[in-house]
Amino acid sequence: MFIEKKKINGKTYYYLKASFRVGNKIKTKTLAYIGNKKDLRKIKELKKRFDKKALEKMKKEITEESEKQKKDWNREFLSESEIEKINHIKKEFLQKLNTLDEKTKREMFDDFLTYFIFNSNAIEGNTLTLRETDLLLNKGITPQGNTLREINDHLNSKKVFYYIQEKNLQMNNKTIILVHDMLMENIDERKGYRTHNVRVLGAKFKSSPYEYLKTDVSILLKWYNKNKKRLHPLILASIFHHKFEKIHPFYDGNGRTGRMIMNLILLRNNLAPIILSNKQRKTYYIVLSKADDINLTEIDKKYKPLVKFISTQMFKTFNTIFNRWG
Repeated sequence: MFIEKKKINGKTYYYLKASFRVGNKIKTKTLAYIGNKKDLRKIKELKKRFDKKALEKMKKEITEESEKQKKDWNREFLSESEIEKINHIKKEFLQKLNTLDEKTKREMFDDFLTYFIFNSNAIEGNTLTLRETDLLLNKGITPQGNTLREINDHLNSKKVFYYIQEKNLQMNNKTIILVHDMLMENIDERKGYRTHNVRVLGAKFKSSPYEYLKTDVSILLKWYNKNKKRLHPLILASIFHHKFEKIHPFYDGNGRTGRMIMNLILLRNNLAPIILSNKQRKTYYIVLSKADDINLTEIDKKYKPLVKFISTQMFKTFNTIFNRWG
């Protein structure tokens, strides 16, 4: 252990640190903040807290995390045949985008959106049937007996999908808030990230406390930028979706926003968007919950059931929707 002295804006700060050899590298970890003066008594008390046993445990955790960073998660989560199938879908999808005329492409995506919006909003309790969804989105016929909220829920989703498809949006706070605010137009007047704590009904995890919410989203975005070239896009989109839902940055519309952003990540990587079926809502929630104890910076094997589920939905969506066009 050693004491590190830092000067920030002309002020001096002291930290208790420890260094560990992990393979051929030296890893340094901050153990505690001492204060703005070298308090020997406090340092002695802190050193007692970090005894040999505690430091060995810390070294083990750092070593395990280092090994995770080296791991080829693409091969861990997806088999060779699955990666091959996804690459085939990517090739076929790009071919359709490049060869179909604009009107036919629009009809293809309208077809996708009818099923995507029906299922995504049904997961959140929207009661419009598939037939009513088709009439509303594609024929302009408003069904009777449904609330204005349910109608706007569908219309907003279609508007947002075409918006994110046409714009070259970067993955940042502005995009996340924009997608949510557009989805919630005329539904929920609370714009931007929440400023109070919420309880996620039925969830075993606790969403981010509002005081740390912006920090947690920043950590997630940093994780995304770090892994966007390292992870297969489908894995990236799947894990990002879970971490986003666990943060739960908004009062309402987190699920719809998260599924829309997941498709944004796929589209930006030239992959076909996916539909998560309302009939498989229970399975969807189960595979999400399996990774609830993983922190925002980690990648862990507990994400495998989620990745497998999302990949299966991609294969099904492409075969039942996009493969029938062109």
